[in-house]
Parts: sequence; structure tokens; C-alpha cells
Amino acid sequence: MVSIKIEVDYDKPEEIVRSIEVDNVDVPEGMRISSKEDANKAIIMIEMDVKEPKELMTMRNTADEIMRHVDVVVRTMRGLNI
Repeated sequence: MVSIKIEVDYDKPEEIVRSIEVDNVDVPEGMRISSKEDANKAIIMIEMDVKEPKELMTMRNTADEIMRHVDVVVRTMRGLNI
């Protein structure tokens, strides 16, 4: 099993976790994405039983997509002074 852990320091990690959960419905077969809050951090775990090299790229692309999503959430909240 291969895991990718993304930690985001933010004073409202629950907003990041909620936004990730909404988008976590159509994941590739064999992939699991979980998210939780811990103090002022949002922690996102991507796990997959990798059988082929292309599945590593799938994981990487998923992590990139999640990080872009988190960036939009954080910038939006800061822009709204939330």
C-alpha cells in the first residue's frame, strides 16, 4: 500500500475537511481518501494498493487536485475574511 499525507496548517481546518469530503465521491478503484482535523491542521490521507506504475501517477494527480482544491478554499476564505 502506498500513502500520501497532506497536512495544511490553517486556523479553520474544519472548512478544509468539509470541502474535501464533498469532493470525495468518485475516486479511482482501490483508492481511499480520508480527512480529519487535528488542532489547527487539516490532514488528508490518500491510500492505494498500487499494482502498476500508472497507479502512482493516478495518486499523484489526485494529490495535486486536492492541493489545488485546498488552495482555492483557503484563498476564498481569506478573501472573505472568514
